[in-house]
Amino acid sequence: MHFAIQKEVLTKALRDVSNAIATRVVQPVLSNVLIESLDGVTLKFTGTDLDLSICTTCPGVVYKPGAITVPGKKLLEVVSKLPNELVVFQVDPETFEASVTCQKSKFSLSGLSPEDFPKITNTSNKEGFVMPTDLLRRAIVQTSFAAATYDLSSILGGVYFLVQDGIFESTATDGSRLAHRREELTVTAPSARKADGDKETENKAGTATLEKPLELKAIVPARACTELLKVLDAKGNATQIRIAMIDGQITFETDNHFICTRLIGGEYPRYQELFPTDYTYLCRFKRAELLAAVERVAVMSDERTNLVKFHFEGDTLQVSSNTPDVGRAQEEVSMNFEGQVLDVAVNVRYVLDVLQKFTSEEVRLEMTGALKPLIFKGESEDNYKYLLMPVQAR
Repeated sequence: MHFAIQKEVLTKALRDVSNAIATRVVQPVLSNVLIESLDGVTLKFTGTDLDLSICTTCPGVVYKPGAITVPGKKLLEVVSKLPNELVVFQVDPETFEASVTCQKSKFSLSGLSPEDFPKITNTSNKEGFVMPTDLLRRAIVQTSFAAATYDLSSILGGVYFLVQDGIFESTATDGSRLAHRREELTVTAPSARKADGDKETENKAGTATLEKPLELKAIVPARACTELLKVLDAKGNATQIRIAMIDGQITFETDNHFICTRLIGGEYPRYQELFPTDYTYLCRFKRAELLAAVERVAVMSDERTNLVKFHFEGDTLQVSSNTPDVGRAQEEVSMNFEGQVLDVAVNVRYVLDVLQKFTSEEVRLEMTGALKPLIFKGESEDNYKYLLMPVQAR
């Protein structure tokens, strides 16, 4: 194998896939990146730890086709220190030693046979659908932060995706809070990726739409969602993404990226029943004003409990915190309030998290009591809501 590639292109490709490389290596090849030539001008990079796989394609000049696996983290470290010029790879097919040259710099890396690299799930002929990347990105941003971090392998450690009757829902909860976003899908949904020379697949892909029965239920690990966000945020990325499921795995595919992850097994909680159907208290406020006030008051909150108190009365919301032997803080924020005087204690981190995710400038807070769920909604975001359980304040 012999190819050349620009340093900044190579660096980006390695960064894209390196987060899928195993940190605790059971098999040596899992610490490697698979590099393949697809044609004379395209290279493919793949990293995996068997639970999560990330692939990316990028332009290069292939003088001799082939494949090689080399230590991913070490290669990224080497490449990041090279001059911003053309990087040339030459691979010995017998020893799998890779020579990396850039101007006057030359490195040699010991690789492994590409035959030892795990096979990545192929969903090219499996049923799936496409959706706008910005829609999926917004859903993940506004929900994944609420997933549990204390047990990543449990159902609460993932984001629940539900597609049913043309509706896409994204939900995450850690037991103390729950974030939920709902979207209507109106795009054409190919049931399979178009394959060269595959007329059956091509015809099938051209006819399937969301008007036909389509259902997807998947608990996607929060880690995979974090990596997916990086792909969706990539500059110049495609406007649509294809999603498919096979054998307990889900795949996300754009023009240049492919992510495959194992799903978390189990039945997700019946979250729809957790949201109250009515409320007794209603508070409207400017998101930016409350966010700034809470950030300041949070400085004096107890590092163990992260507790702050909200006092609702008249047209003023009072936010306060008190840590014995440290100090106190108090802020006042203008609001539009409907209801009697109310005091509520909450985890300040959980409040800051959601206020940073709203795009609406005005937010409404619906409540039914001091120890009942608080429901945050954007005045201009009917399809996004956030449930927060208050805490018992002494």
